[in-house]
Amino acid sequence: MRYLFLISLISISFYSNAQEDSIQINTDRPGFSEYPKSIPKGYFQIEAGFSFESETVNPNDRVQLISWNNTLVKYGLMEGLELRLGQTYQSERLLEGGQSPQFIWQSYSGPVVVGTKINLLKESDLTPQTAIVAEYGFNTFSPETFQRNNFYRIQLTSKYQLNPTWYIMGNLGYDKRVNDFGRLRFTINSGYSLNEKLSVYAEIYGFRSEARTPLNYFDGGFLYLINPKFQLDIHAGFDLVQQTNNLVEYQQSFIAFGLSYLFKVEK
Repeated sequence: MRYLFLISLISISFYSNAQEDSIQINTDRPGFSEYPKSIPKGYFQIEAGFSFESETVNPNDRVQLISWNNTLVKYGLMEGLELRLGQTYQSERLLEGGQSPQFIWQSYSGPVVVGTKINLLKESDLTPQTAIVAEYGFNTFSPETFQRNNFYRIQLTSKYQLNPTWYIMGNLGYDKRVNDFGRLRFTINSGYSLNEKLSVYAEIYGFRSEARTPLNYFDGGFLYLINPKFQLDIHAGFDLVQQTNNLVEYQQSFIAFGLSYLFKVEK
């Protein structure tokens, strides 16, 4: 599965000459909100990205994480229902005392995630466009941690178009790892179209669990349409606790880049 990103790029090139139509791409990236609409029947969509994250784990040490191919592949099985398959390939290291004399990265494949998105409501008047996402992830790289890393997630997502250029979107869901506490997750996302090609968004998201401190984050970024079916994005974010409480000894932030492509297989 670690070659999923390479296969995705090959697929983009192979199907780049597929028949054009009026359908435009809508993605679950950038950001952490799921878009509340499945892709059209008979279409494939690839959403791939690269990210770099840094987090302080104690006053002296810091963890850095690189996701080389955070990739999600979707297929429109029927109108209102898509199938989803995703995986990442990651590298991480611990900087002791802010330094890493060995400069050693440990690399591994992330869980394989399978799932579906189902349309529930179409937007009309005061009714937001609404869908539900259900996913299950299972580990592929370490039999010793298989049970610990398995998880499931279910999420309700809604979006309302305030006017032709401005929307507001929200997600509410629940996820749980095997042999661990479950947690609620939420997102509040708003975006604005600067022109036909370029859009900007901002988002607050977080997690709530009975066993852990509440987590709250902010991120924002840009989306650019190369054409109606090919999108580029960039976004960055940070932990809100660090900012509101002025915790100098704690820092968590990330930056990410991505591309997405929608195509139909010619029969």
